[in-house]
Amino acid sequence: QLIIIHADLGDLVEWSGVKEHIRANIDGRKLEIAHAYYRDGSSKDLLGYVRKRGKWPSNSNRFCTSDLKRDPIGREIKRIMKERGATRAINCMGLRAEESPNRAKKLPWQLNERLTVNKRVHRTVWDCNPILHMKEHEVYAAIAAAGQEVHWAYKAGMNRLSCSFCVLAGKNDLRTAAKLRPDLLQIYLDLEKEIGHTFQNKRSLAEITA
Repeated sequence: QLIIIHADLGDLVEWSGVKEHIRANIDGRKLEIAHAYYRDGSSKDLLGYVRKRGKWPSNSNRFCTSDLKRDPIGREIKRIMKERGATRAINCMGLRAEESPNRAKKLPWQLNERLTVNKRVHRTVWDCNPILHMKEHEVYAAIAAAGQEVHWAYKAGMNRLSCSFCVLAGKNDLRTAAKLRPDLLQIYLDLEKEIGHTFQNKRSLAEITA
């Protein structure tokens, strides 16, 4: 009954080997891939979406999370529940309170009102954050105890595994990513210049990674 879903933001912006890393740690289960689409059915990738909107996501407007992760994953949850005739589901995520003030406000267990309906279709979905209160060293210890390894980007110095260049990342992570992926950095710098909008609030990616 365990289903693994990965929201694909495009191979270009993701760290290499992410999907392979997930598949290596899910005991042969199928990995479901959630894609975002425009209304005409064409694929919606992160950089193309940023170019279309003319601005980068921000902490106050995280359209990268809502439009490219939350909504596509929610669509897959509804599809799978309908195919199985299921009326209840638990949406588990790996958020930790230490990671940000917003995540510290999350609850370990909460009804997902967006996906829950009790009218023509009866569907109840709960959001679960099982490692919400775990410390970073406890997560690494749990991974080691399971006989697994972290993704290579962590070993290369990254503190988080999201997009290679995340608008919510700290200076150290962005500079590490710049060293690891200089070709992608140039694509981001060109896009930043093209749309005339700084990567972070009043801070350009060019300045951060200089």
